[in-house]
Amino acid sequence: MRDFIVAHQLNMMLVMGSICGMIALFSYISKAVTRRRKVAMIGMEISAMVLLFSDICAYIYRGQLSEFAMIMTRVSNFLVYSMIIGVEFFVNMFIEDLCVNEGGDDKVPGILLLNDRLVLIAELLIIFSQFTGLYYIFDETNHYVRSDGFIIGYIFPVIIPVLFVCVLMKYRGRLSRRIVIPLVLFLVAPLIASVVQIFCYGISLTDMTIVGVIIIIYVFTLIDTNEKIAEAHELELDILRKENMSKKRLFDETSKVFVSAIERKYAFMQGQSSRIADTARKLAEKQGKSDEECDKVYYSALLHDIGMIFLPEGIVRKEKELTDKEYKLVKKTPVFSSEILSGIKEYPYLSESVRYCYERYDGTGYPEGLSGKYIPEISRIVAVAGAYDAMMSKRRYRDSLSAQVVREELLKGAGTQFDPEYSKLMVQLMDSEKAEDFSETETKLDKELRCRNYRDRISVGIPVSNTESILRFRCKNEGAFSSPAVILFDSFDGKVHDNAKAIDSNHYKEYGEVWFDGHSILTDARDLKIIESPEEDRNMILTGEITEDWEKSEVYYEMIFGRYEDHLMLSIIRPDKTIKAVMALPNKSMRAYISLTGENCIIYDLEVEHLSREYGIGDIPRIADEISYIDRIEADIPNVQVDRTRSASTDGIEVRNGQEIRFHSMSLPTAPLVWECPYIVLFYSEDGKVYGEGYREYALIKLNGEIESSGEYAENHFYTEKSTGFAGWNQWKDSNRKGLDYVVNFTEKGSRVEMDSDNLGILIQNITDIKEPGKRVYAAITGDKVALTDIRIL
Repeated sequence: MRDFIVAHQLNMMLVMGSICGMIALFSYISKAVTRRRKVAMIGMEISAMVLLFSDICAYIYRGQLSEFAMIMTRVSNFLVYSMIIGVEFFVNMFIEDLCVNEGGDDKVPGILLLNDRLVLIAELLIIFSQFTGLYYIFDETNHYVRSDGFIIGYIFPVIIPVLFVCVLMKYRGRLSRRIVIPLVLFLVAPLIASVVQIFCYGISLTDMTIVGVIIIIYVFTLIDTNEKIAEAHELELDILRKENMSKKRLFDETSKVFVSAIERKYAFMQGQSSRIADTARKLAEKQGKSDEECDKVYYSALLHDIGMIFLPEGIVRKEKELTDKEYKLVKKTPVFSSEILSGIKEYPYLSESVRYCYERYDGTGYPEGLSGKYIPEISRIVAVAGAYDAMMSKRRYRDSLSAQVVREELLKGAGTQFDPEYSKLMVQLMDSEKAEDFSETETKLDKELRCRNYRDRISVGIPVSNTESILRFRCKNEGAFSSPAVILFDSFDGKVHDNAKAIDSNHYKEYGEVWFDGHSILTDARDLKIIESPEEDRNMILTGEITEDWEKSEVYYEMIFGRYEDHLMLSIIRPDKTIKAVMALPNKSMRAYISLTGENCIIYDLEVEHLSREYGIGDIPRIADEISYIDRIEADIPNVQVDRTRSASTDGIEVRNGQEIRFHSMSLPTAPLVWECPYIVLFYSEDGKVYGEGYREYALIKLNGEIESSGEYAENHFYTEKSTGFAGWNQWKDSNRKGLDYVVNFTEKGSRVEMDSDNLGILIQNITDIKEPGKRVYAAITGDKVALTDIRIL
């Protein structure tokens, strides 16, 4: 190692000296440190550079006897001794700045001031030695020779670092470790090198070690400075974020107060803007917009109707149909809103967004008749959210629409009224939040029904399922004729309706009534039978004492109900007997609800309990024949009747390249919605059956142009559009009700399955990339309220 250092030490010193020079330049142009620290860093690096270059010259010119060589040798050695003390002086200055600016002291510690005096003494002794030979002399061959007093030259370079290290130990809790460690190393490393150099004469180990530590000090200082700059930057950003949050909070509160002040004038508008804004934000989030973009969508939606403040109150409150003149004025609302918000210069997007949120995608909206992508994106989002809220909310002239109707309107309006992308996202949002309630769920019952006249109070509908349930309540009679009754019906919203518009929009169908005195009314059910059983035949004993005049007092009733396929049964348990009612529904696809009402009675303490028993074959006596819509000749696989969403499906058909599946589909009479049509399900199972062992579902493709896929087992790339052959959704539904031949084509390429279909102008293309290659892929036909017949595999 010694021989290597001796052979290459000049090159090593040249490189290290050059590095010090560049560092001095970088320190000069730096603006991230104090002026005193900058001077100290420049001084350290220049002193270190001069130290090494002088040491190099001393080695180069030693032994040469020319006058110039003799001068250079003496000057170089003088500078070596002098620059070692110079380096320590500037390191001391560096520490002085640290103590004042980061150590928390108002003045420089006394020990460091003592070091400044020791530096001066050391430099004077070096000058003195040049004339007396105290530290070294030169022999007749111009070689450096140590004198007897050379050890004195090591005392000051050691004492000075020891003293400032003592200061560092005192301040170590207040200074950065990144700075303290290399400064302590400035004492330890050269001290060790000096001891080694005593025994290795001819090697400038101490000088190179000093310079090496100086370079390390700069590197660590740079790292520490960058960390502090980053912390300061983060602090500034945090302050800026807090300021922006404060501004945003102020704007948010001001906007909501302003909107609330407008809505407070009109009861039917309460909370409308906030609901629309929340829905619009959800749409933006679902589309993958950033937080900033979502905020823009939110506030545009929140403020989109503030122009209503300029409308005459009589028009806003008018319950009858508006005149042409009044409607023209209402259509100026977005323009009024835009003009109000144009004054908010900080958020120019508000004025533009609210101006066009009543435009339609096909260009038939207002105020300017923009179409497609020419409508600002925020406006297109707000249009969908606003329409959704308008349909789902109760209006002065109508009740809220059911989720099924709203979902269908969003699908039908895609590409005409709405941006198809955001219309699709709104439908997905409804599905994910279960806003559309296809499953049979219980609605909270009224606590009390005071029924004076017949049907003046009716409970919400209680769904009738194939699980046995019990309705319990008490009834107080208040008239000559007094009795509770149940209404049996089907409705999208699970409520009884008598308004023509509500009946139509909710597809309300009333099956009949059963009174608790035993009489009944049959309306749209196929048949209704009443069977009375004497008291001893009851399978449940009522609580409470039975008296002879029980019909005039408070009565406790229980009613057991449930269904199996197209038949339902009610067992009304009275104190004196049990009344059983069996009803044959129009078909198996119909849902059923019961609502409690009565005449001259008070019904209270209503309670519903769902039991674990499920109705099966033979539990309900059949009073009408089963209706089948698939009584036709079968082709390659059996016909299937799907009475409810995916309640049945064909066996799986293994997908092969170039395969074509043809089948006839007819919507059941109770299928009024566009998605009540055939579906294609792509899947894998060990037995090739839907929901079979090891079931993996890759895609559910609805032939009205929708797709459902979890993405767990496959990635789907779905595309749909309406061609010129599409005559409208009403025509499409009518054709499906009459019966329609479908054709579905498949292409298989390894783990990729491509499917396409064209039915009545609805073009569908889907590419399914299976994540588990090597598994067989099956296709099955299912749907919602459809009869699937004449299924052929080509």
